[in-house]
Amino acid sequence: MEAIETQPPAAQMVTQSRFFTTDFNTAIIDGPLRIYFADRQESEALRIYFNIQETLMQTGMKLDSLPLDIPNMYLMLYPTKISYSEVFEKDDDLAAEQFGDHLIMGIQGDNSPEISSNDRLQLISQRVRNVFQAWPILK
Repeated sequence: MEAIETQPPAAQMVTQSRFFTTDFNTAIIDGPLRIYFADRQESEALRIYFNIQETLMQTGMKLDSLPLDIPNMYLMLYPTKISYSEVFEKDDDLAAEQFGDHLIMGIQGDNSPEISSNDRLQLISQRVRNVFQAWPILK
């Protein structure tokens, strides 16, 4: 009997995964960072993006200087608690999961009353920085 060779399935794109929602109609892409959001969340997405840049610069990292062949970090800014909870079964406003070699960070777009906007920005930025610093390819 002859062995049948099977090809691995084609790599799934994040836009075809359970993490993606039709609410996402806008993205910010800078190096390995991809932020997906609804256009009504543009100001929040830009605040997150610029805060991440500032946080990374404090450690000498710049998004545009990171190698393009490293895994991507997808920040998914869900517009509502419902859209967030359909993907992540967590009570936290932030969740992270692996997506192949890449990392998905889900962010509940409805601001939680327990955390201030600035504290939330810092938490998101610090988590992104920690991930980039931990990737072995960047060491």
